[in-house]
Amino acid sequence: MEPCFCFIRESFFMKNHNFIKMLDCGDTDKQSRRTHLCIKIEKDGNHFYIPLRNNLGCDIRKFGRIGHSVPSEKRKNAGLDFRYALIVNNDSEIEPQIQKKIPESQYRRIENEYSKIVEEFRVYVNGYIKAAKKKRHNKEPLYRESSLINFMSEMGI
Repeated sequence: MEPCFCFIRESFFMKNHNFIKMLDCGDTDKQSRRTHLCIKIEKDGNHFYIPLRNNLGCDIRKFGRIGHSVPSEKRKNAGLDFRYALIVNNDSEIEPQIQKKIPESQYRRIENEYSKIVEEFRVYVNGYIKAAKKKRHNKEPLYRESSLINFMSEMGI
């Protein structure tokens, strides 16, 4: 599978206005303009969408990996943020990017490191599921800010 960049339609955020721990909470217009990378994890057939952020900062913190660094010339701290990944299984909520909205250098880096990104994200999701089953996801620093809390049933928890 190759990287797929898209936007998540504003209607998704409007329908799920009660979600917590989301980027740009309450600003559905901004949420719908944020570039997401689609990663389909085979577990339970879910489609995960990881947001690209301008200021991820360090992708590996003292408590673990929060994302994958993808700097550009203008945005040195940019990266994919695993903590704010969304599950969107309804394709009508997804708007594929026709034109590239990110710098070519970022696109190439994501394309070249895609299998590594998928594996890092798989480790993050599996860790989240394990922590959630033990009811520790709200206590562990790596997961307590995760938007995955909104998708417990989709992940079989």
